[in-house]
Amino acid sequence: MSISPNANLDTALLALLAQNARLSTAELARSLGVARSTVQGRLTRLERSGVIAGYTVRLGASGTSRLVQAHAMIAIEPQQQAVVERKLKAMDTVVTLLTVSGAYDLIAMLAAESTEALDRALDELRSCPGVKLTTTSVVLSRRFER
Repeated sequence: MSISPNANLDTALLALLAQNARLSTAELARSLGVARSTVQGRLTRLERSGVIAGYTVRLGASGTSRLVQAHAMIAIEPQQQAVVERKLKAMDTVVTLLTVSGAYDLIAMLAAESTEALDRALDELRSCPGVKLTTTSVVLSRRFER
């Protein structure tokens, strides 16, 4: 079974965007050796199909150094995941929510302006109906990110 040229182009296009989502269509086309209209068409298709969900800013060390970050592992009561997810989605300090296997059901990644704000957010998280147990680790440093 061979991989289609379009799949290879999409993979290369996504790799370039993962490195720098601000590259212009012309720059992407030049790097990939294809026409600008080809890149624009592939981007449109990838966006419409949901492969590309959006473009965002990823803060570097100087942008996140003022934030206190933590990972909260959360065990939830049976049949309460939807309730807990809605509550966490409404919390501005929860920046990412992952479902996981193992002893915990969810991992919430939090970012707050101070340890006091993080403490309040964790209190709010723990008081959410359906939350059975949490274990939190504060992020001390980020060694690398892809």
